[in-house]
Amino acid sequence: MLIQKIKISNYKTYLSLDLDLTVDDERPIILIGGANGGGKTTLFEAISGALYGLKIENKAHFEELLNQGALGKVKPEISLQITFVGKVLGQEQKYILRRVYQLNPAGRPLESVSLNMNGNNFVYGTMTPAKDRVKYEQQVNKIIKANLPQELSKYFLFDAMQSSELLKKNVFAQTIRDNFENVLGFKKYLQLKRASERLQQEWAQQRLDAEKEQQEYNELCAQKQALAIQLAENEAEQDKLFKYLASVEEEYQKAKAGVQETADLNKRIADLVNKIDGIIKRAADYTETLKTFMDNVEVNVFLPKLASNLSQEISNILHVKETLLKENAGTYPLETLRDVTEKIITYLKDLSLCAQEVDEENVVAHMIALQESTSTPDPFAYLDDDEVNALRNLVNGAGTNQFQAIDRERLDMELQLGQIDNLRSQLNTYRQTQTGGNEVLVQTYETSQRKIETLKTQAGTIGAEIKRLERRIHQFDVQIQQEPDVKFDTLVKLRPFFDTVADHLLRKKKKQIETEMQQQLNKLLVSYKGHVGRVELSDSMENFNITMYHTAGNPISLNQLNAASKQIFIQVLLKVLRNLGDYDPPVMIDTVMGVLDEESRDALMEEYFPQLAEQTILLCTTSEIRTNSDYVKLEPFISKTYTLHRDVENQCTTVEDGYFGIQLNQ
Repeated sequence: MLIQKIKISNYKTYLSLDLDLTVDDERPIILIGGANGGGKTTLFEAISGALYGLKIENKAHFEELLNQGALGKVKPEISLQITFVGKVLGQEQKYILRRVYQLNPAGRPLESVSLNMNGNNFVYGTMTPAKDRVKYEQQVNKIIKANLPQELSKYFLFDAMQSSELLKKNVFAQTIRDNFENVLGFKKYLQLKRASERLQQEWAQQRLDAEKEQQEYNELCAQKQALAIQLAENEAEQDKLFKYLASVEEEYQKAKAGVQETADLNKRIADLVNKIDGIIKRAADYTETLKTFMDNVEVNVFLPKLASNLSQEISNILHVKETLLKENAGTYPLETLRDVTEKIITYLKDLSLCAQEVDEENVVAHMIALQESTSTPDPFAYLDDDEVNALRNLVNGAGTNQFQAIDRERLDMELQLGQIDNLRSQLNTYRQTQTGGNEVLVQTYETSQRKIETLKTQAGTIGAEIKRLERRIHQFDVQIQQEPDVKFDTLVKLRPFFDTVADHLLRKKKKQIETEMQQQLNKLLVSYKGHVGRVELSDSMENFNITMYHTAGNPISLNQLNAASKQIFIQVLLKVLRNLGDYDPPVMIDTVMGVLDEESRDALMEEYFPQLAEQTILLCTTSEIRTNSDYVKLEPFISKTYTLHRDVENQCTTVEDGYFGIQLNQ
């Protein structure tokens, strides 16, 4: 996948941007410079938003994302368009993906999406009927997933500074495992293994004839399931504690040294309060949005659907009524005819121009008969004017089916609410520290460490009990397997099959990964440069780990690496996995130097960026890629350079060719 162009309208700092990102084969780097606050991160977010969409919650959120310099000057809508090429089933395709966001008259965000694939168009939006929207959205998502799935994008479109923050303590090991499972595609086989195991147990339960055996088998399966839930909860609790320890580790070290700063602590407390309040407010907004949706479900969903189904019939009725209305424009109502006829006949009689015996009612009846003889009969005469207007409003009504957007918001809210307990724990610890001093933080931190050790012991015990139950369940499976059953036999084979496939794929690529990582780390990992003896991966994905060894033979603890070394390790891992994985994505790095020291920076310039990918987009300041030294090293590998400038007066970001005044020497 190669990004060719990004076009942005009215998004955050960008009023209008049309940026060419094509690269030459021998020059894979696009270098984009800018001062802090100049729009680098916004460009990064716009590319991600163009690919995967913006989650705009409400009118206030839309107005936050809208470029403030555009207010009152151009149409208030946000547009993100990305052009890229990629291979699908061995054939190269060109894609133009555009997402447009605006507010409807009620102030609710609307999205419209269009994807042009070599001239074939897929178009859908918030107002598209649900059935059609789901169909087109699935087609577009399938195309995006074939090039770069969203769950993998965080490994190739990332902020180097944030990545180093994530690699603390035990979170580091989990990050490595996630990379392997997702980028190399092992995770799907592990999921299939667990699914086949559940199906096998369900089918076995149906085949056990003896009531006692069936009851025992069901109890064993239930016990195993309960223990599996306990183990999952245990691991989740460990993960929460790991993340908690990582989040307060710096404060803990300061607290032990007795130098924790009150101002810094107060800021962290305020940030946490704002984050928690934001999640709670967002949940309340979601509840209100859901209530509004349900209150108006008839108007926005049921009635538009009814109108859609009856549109032809209703249009026919309205057409007939309007035609008759035009035809009868010259007719008069009965009372008007009587009044006019009476006055005319009285006048004629007074002038002796007609006989006195002329009957007014006969004249009126004659005129009504003349009117009716020239009028078309109304087949819908039973509908009065109010009923006709109701039908007209039904057809012209503009309902808004927000179900898809609300469901996406629900999934996102579940993730946000899942973090709130951990955030409150951090907040409570900080407040106790604020009032109780450093001892409270130290005590809480070390208590959490002890609790993790207890949880690890419990996890080991639960795991051993699950294995014992599995052996007992297996005895039933063997008994069942003695009776021929193709479906059960297949299910029995599936679980080890998926396990074997994942492990086989790992072993197949293991040596390549180990060799390439060792070579890269010996070049880039400055703290152990030239002294990485080997890198060793485990043979099983179920219990995966990765170990680095010194040339002296001893293992090097990954958790003991400093922040800069961890950043280098992860970036080496990403490069190796990218080269050996199933996808060929571009790499986009914001804040490229993260927390790196001088020697590590030089290693990246010379050994990493030039050979990282077929397209590498670097977003940086002059303190990261310095014009008088770093730029010179990278220039032979750069296809295009741009500099972003913040126009404070007009509240927008502009772009010019060149890197801070230096034009690229082609």
